[in-house]
Order: sequence, then structure tokens, then C-alpha cells
Amino acid sequence: MGEISEWLEEALAMAERRRKNVFGFRVIVECYPNMTEDVMTELRRRGIRVIGNVRNFVIVDVKDPAQLDEIARISGVIYISKEKKFWPMAHGLDELFKRIAILTDPLLSKLTVSQLERLGFSFKPAAEIPNPIKAMIENVQALGEVATNPFKALEYIKTAYPFGLPVPTRAPCRLVTHTRELLGVPKDNRLSMRTYVGVIDTGVRYGPGLGSPLEIKCISLSVPPEPPIDTMSHGSWCHACAFGKPAITRYGYFYPVANAPKSLHVKVFAAFGPCSSYQIMKAMEICVKSGCRVVSMSLGGTLTEPVDKDPECKLLDQLTEQYGTIFVVAAGNEDGKFEIGSPGAALKALTVAALDWADKYRTSSYSSRGFQGKWYLEHKDVFEEHLARYGDIFLKPDCGGIGGDRKSQIVSACSLWYDGLYDFVPDGWDLMIGTSMATPHVAGMVALLVDRGVVKTVDEIKDILRTTSMEVHTSKLGTGVIHQWNYGTHRQIWLENKSDEQGWGVFHWDRFKR
Repeated sequence: MGEISEWLEEALAMAERRRKNVFGFRVIVECYPNMTEDVMTELRRRGIRVIGNVRNFVIVDVKDPAQLDEIARISGVIYISKEKKFWPMAHGLDELFKRIAILTDPLLSKLTVSQLERLGFSFKPAAEIPNPIKAMIENVQALGEVATNPFKALEYIKTAYPFGLPVPTRAPCRLVTHTRELLGVPKDNRLSMRTYVGVIDTGVRYGPGLGSPLEIKCISLSVPPEPPIDTMSHGSWCHACAFGKPAITRYGYFYPVANAPKSLHVKVFAAFGPCSSYQIMKAMEICVKSGCRVVSMSLGGTLTEPVDKDPECKLLDQLTEQYGTIFVVAAGNEDGKFEIGSPGAALKALTVAALDWADKYRTSSYSSRGFQGKWYLEHKDVFEEHLARYGDIFLKPDCGGIGGDRKSQIVSACSLWYDGLYDFVPDGWDLMIGTSMATPHVAGMVALLVDRGVVKTVDEIKDILRTTSMEVHTSKLGTGVIHQWNYGTHRQIWLENKSDEQGWGVFHWDRFKR
């Protein structure tokens, strides 16, 4: 008989205690690989709606919680967990998408904030949520102040490196051109045609900094269905940063981390809408089957299962083992210990924390700390067991990339409407911060390393980071501050070289010159 997720049973019990009926929620049924088709056939025979499957993970629409036991008794079923919601990891935007995800979820919407927190969700103050309307009002007020006192304009004028024109902007910023240099990325950044790369995000706006549809193939999996065009700016920002094209901007000359002649973008987020496990898992499968060597994933969701049972983590590990694809994943923006999201918690993921370019590579204030996801905070015995079984690849994050902070933001490509609302200049370039921004910095560098034959697999990357970690901890490349962790018998074995803030330290090009 298959096992039902402890987290799912607890969430349903919480809703029941509040006398809330839960109907029509989705679960992921993990099956034995050679019995997946048989399980799907049996589910349909019993009148249980099958949404689809990715490998041996079947997504099912459950009408009533009582059906869970029925599904668990089907031969071939291993594990049943709730389908998760995911959000982009740009600071502030993640909180907006997370709240929308909870409000629209048939189960989570029935729970109180305190219950959700007990289940592992973390919440930021509402003031952190981006508000374009508020930004417009503030801009109008600023224009009024400048009209009455022209010298006021000097307060809003800043210069972005390198040698950008003085421009009005809401925070100190740097172009990716500068942040890539801080990571030591070589000027010669063009990928060859043999290194195909992918991004899973909100879509792209074609044009300067990104390229044309002939250069970026975009597939949309968004729900509700939308064209592959970026309606949120996040995907454009990340794709341009990692695999974009050089361009002239009002902030200065934009230069991406890697210049990809061909790339893939799978759109999973609709306008102001989170996405589901099925979309994420399908997108990962599309990327590997399309031949992507490196995939950038500036997204995540709350880890609700251990890594050996979490569907997204298991799928990432499976795809990495079979195809050799390197998945570079955001750690999260929850500003706390044991806050790594899924699928960043996966063993084979290269999980990226955010660093502040303005403060000597210190960990950004919002960046999620490890050593794992929230589920393990309440299951310390399992943490100990998994640490002993998997070693230091189980500890997260793995490294740090530049993601900026509230007063040290980063400029890349975005959608014109987004940019226009914030500064009245719809030129397609704007500021963002987050582990979302750190991730494409690292993904672009990984693609260059793979293309040049320096590394081939994520294991090779981690080996190099591991062996150079003590150098980084004591050099100008990063702080690598080690935080003592007081429970657990294995902490002295691996924790001496890996911190809960930056893992093995900043992902710098010089570490791979060997």
C-alpha cells in the first residue's frame, strides 16, 4: 500500500478542525516506473481524474480527501503528496505570488496564517510587496516636487556603472555588466552552438538585451493559457542576465553573463499568477529533452516533504542522473534558517544564495539560509539521518551569486509596461533584487564553464567548490561565514567548509582556473 504524505494529512486535519470542507485539490502520485501506465488506467477506471504525468509522477484531481486511501491501495503506488505552488524569487514579487497561491488553493485557503506557518510557510510584511499603483503615485509626487524645486531632481539622479548617464532611479543600482565583472566572468562570453541552455520563468520580451524569436524559443505552459510573451518582467530580467545579448541602455552598455546564440525559455507563470508542480515538472522535462545542458530556475516553493520524497526534488535528481543537465536553482528569499525552497533543496541542484555587490559579497539580508528546507526543522532526526546518508551535498545552499539588496539593486531587461509604471520611462530595463537575480549570474557562468570544457557535470562543479571553499572563506572573494549549529552529531564533518548562508562561498570564475 502506498504512503500518504504526513504533511498533507496534517493540513487536512487542520482544515477539519476549522470545520472547513476541502474538495477538488490536486495530489502527485509517485508510482513504480514500470507500473505508471497501469496506475493511470486504474485511476481512470475508478473515475478519478488524471491531469497528466511526468515520468513516474502522476498528477491527480482529488474530489474528496476520502479518495486518498483509495488511491494509496492501488497496486504500483509508492507515495502521495499534495501538488505544490511555486513563485518567482525576486524579492517582493515572491510574496505577492505566494499570497495569491494560498488564496486560490482549495486546501491552503481554508487555513489560518498560524496554521500555514506551522506547515512551513513564511510571510513578509505587506509593505515588501511591489505596488505599481503606489509607485506611480510616488512618481507623480516626485515630479511635482521637482517642478517646484528643480534641485530636488538631484536626489533621484544616480549613475549606473560603467560610465552610464545620470538617470532617475528609485535605488542605487548596477548593470549586470558590472556585477558579472565582480564574479570574474571573462569578456569573451559567447557560447558555441553545442551548448544549448534554458530558463524556466515568466516568458521573455523580445528585443534589445534578449534577441529575436529565432534566437530564443519560448514555450508557454502557463495557466490560464497565455502567449509566451513576458507579462511580468521577471523572466526577461533573468534570461537577459544569464543568456542575453549586448545592448545599449540609458544605464550604460549592457553585457550579459553568457551570450547564447540559441536558448530555450519555458513560461510557467501567468500574469500575477503562481504555477503548480505539474507545470514546473513538465518544464524541466521539456528542457532536458530539448537538449539543454544548463537550466536556470529562479523560482521555488515551500519544501513540504523530505528530499527523498519531494516530487520536484526527486525529478530534478532523476533528470540530472539520466541527461547530465545542470539545474541552477534559487535558494529563496525567506531570510531565516532552514528556509531553502523546493526544488532548490534537491541533492543534485546547484542551489544559489544571494550576495550584495555593495557590501563585499556579504549575504543579502533577505536570502534564505540553510541548511535545508523548513520541513527538516520539525524533523531533526530525519535531518541527521539524511546528512549521514548523503553527506555535504544535502546541505544547502551550495554557493552564492550576486543578487543585490534593497539599496544595491541590479539592472537587466524587463517588460516595457513594468518599467514604465515604475519610472515613467518604458525603455525595457529596470531594477530587481533577489535570489532570482543571483541564480542567472551563476547559470550563465556554469554554461560558459561547460562550453569551455572546464566541467561537465554538477558533481564536478561541487567538487571544485568544495576543494576551494577554505580559500574563499579567507579571501577577498567572499566571507563564507560559518555559523555554528548546535544539534546533530555530524556537524563537524562537513559544516567546517560549508556555511548555511553561502554554502561553499561565492561562485567566482577564478575558482575554476586550475
